[in-house]
Amino acid sequence: MSAARRGGIEPAGSGRILLWRGGSIWIGRAEASTDFHAHHAIQITLSLSAGSCRFRSLDEEWKEYAAAIIAAHHPHAFEARGELVALVFVEPESVDGHAIRDRFRHGITALSADLARRDIDALAAAYDEHCADQELIDCARTLIANLAATGRRPTLPLDRRILLAIELLHERLDRTISLADVADLVHLSPERFRHLFVEATGIRFRPYVLWLRLGSAVSAYAAGASLTDAAHASGFADSAHLSRTFKRMFGVAPVSIRPE
Repeated sequence: MSAARRGGIEPAGSGRILLWRGGSIWIGRAEASTDFHAHHAIQITLSLSAGSCRFRSLDEEWKEYAAAIIAAHHPHAFEARGELVALVFVEPESVDGHAIRDRFRHGITALSADLARRDIDALAAAYDEHCADQELIDCARTLIANLAATGRRPTLPLDRRILLAIELLHERLDRTISLADVADLVHLSPERFRHLFVEATGIRFRPYVLWLRLGSAVSAYAAGASLTDAAHASGFADSAHLSRTFKRMFGVAPVSIRPE
């Protein structure tokens, strides 16, 4: 399962990467530690083998976790050499993500592996048995739903104009997208749209577009596309731009990941 060294870059790991609207799961064998990085998603990390994962926040020492939640936009480094792990990412503006975000608002929080045992065992079994993509996705989404159910549900749904804007962004990732154009399509002034967008998603418009482009590119790369083709299909200038963005948000170079 270990990824071979590619171009002098130490492998970060190998496994399966599966995405759906609102989240993704990265599951497999971890290798090299990551650099400090931060991304828009809430990250749920589970050790599926006997060992543990290690995380480090800025200006802190490494700490070990059997299971943990990392808040959106929290800078961290990760290490779990040789361990089978599942990294489940949840968009904080999704309904379940909103509930999880309200409960785990800052930093890195340990989860009880005993409380998550059923979900951990289900993910490990689905991976070991080479189950179909949808079965792995269903296991990950069950984990997300279980975590969301233990928190306070959002009292107000996401503004329908922001929901429409997000849908429009997904449809236009291969094109140039401006805040003013999207604001006009949802019948808001640019300034009002800018304010509502940050309030609803927790991130500014341009970084959010870049995050969506990265998700699209990762999906294409995991499906077998070259970095160049994945970059162009997702609106990046070139593979170098994609690689820089990937490294900043995930702490490793994309070529250090070997999708199964």
